[in-house]
Amino acid sequence: MKDYLNYTGDFSDLSRKDLEYLFILLENYKIRYRKNLEIPNNLGFGLEFEFENVLLYYVKKEMSKTLGFEDWHVYKDKSCSYQIDGFDVGGEVVSPILYDTLHDWELIGNILSVLRGLKADITDNTSFHVHIGAQIFKEDIKYVIRFVKVWSIFEHVIFKFAFGNSGIPRTKILEFAHPIAEEIIHGNDYVLSLDEIRKPLELSLDKTKALNLSNYHNLFSDEEVNNDIEIRCANGTLDKNIVQNTVNFYIKLMLYCVSDKYDEKLINRLFDRLKSKEFKLYQQSYAKDAVMLVDMIFDHSLDKINFLKQYIKQGEVVFVR
Repeated sequence: MKDYLNYTGDFSDLSRKDLEYLFILLENYKIRYRKNLEIPNNLGFGLEFEFENVLLYYVKKEMSKTLGFEDWHVYKDKSCSYQIDGFDVGGEVVSPILYDTLHDWELIGNILSVLRGLKADITDNTSFHVHIGAQIFKEDIKYVIRFVKVWSIFEHVIFKFAFGNSGIPRTKILEFAHPIAEEIIHGNDYVLSLDEIRKPLELSLDKTKALNLSNYHNLFSDEEVNNDIEIRCANGTLDKNIVQNTVNFYIKLMLYCVSDKYDEKLINRLFDRLKSKEFKLYQQSYAKDAVMLVDMIFDHSLDKINFLKQYIKQGEVVFVR
């Protein structure tokens, strides 16, 4: 694996044999928790961790014992909460605005440790949501459109990555985080063509979709309310390595869309040729597409390998076609 971690070229330039050997090595590779991800220090994000089978009272009590959780909150959630004898059981832990600092990554690791210590369950009903500050798109609708295009092109890869340690989506994912590619390609009564979009809300991406822009009220600072982009498709997890790796991918995907690296001609060509896939096909591996995506958005081989490790599930045999 050392040779691949030190590799400075595009993975798509590797031979088929070398790529398949990399996929074999990934079986025993472990993603490591990092002190930081080299994300701009003014870029904030927030996290929501859903869980089941622990009284919310106990979660709040344990959090109150630990410094640093004063601005974290615990709520009921309709997808994973219920009551026993009048007590709320299961719900979500919601973070304040966080940044790419050692302090905040330690806090994230600590809250996940609290939930594991209380024997919180990650089930087929739970999910993990990430909110990213809308300032990443610099108050320019063109960057939002770029992001939606890239997401749609690679949505079948992104969803499988977001399944985390599981190879399958949670049962109600189509109710709470529906894919957007088909709607973006073909439109419907509510979605304008991308060329007509002037405000993020006109994309009609809400809390039923994988991307939620309903909190992205406008591009003008005096009208901002909870101004963020929410990504909702990830399965629930209490694994800090999966959490950090997922945040890293989402943010660097967005940063690519505002960078000089963004290849307008390539993205437009891929988008114009895009055909939507049945959702059941999102569970399959598309090795060439995954490699194209990591080459596109990541500068370092470590990020590429970590993405591919989470994308290719344990025990899965992947061939490059």
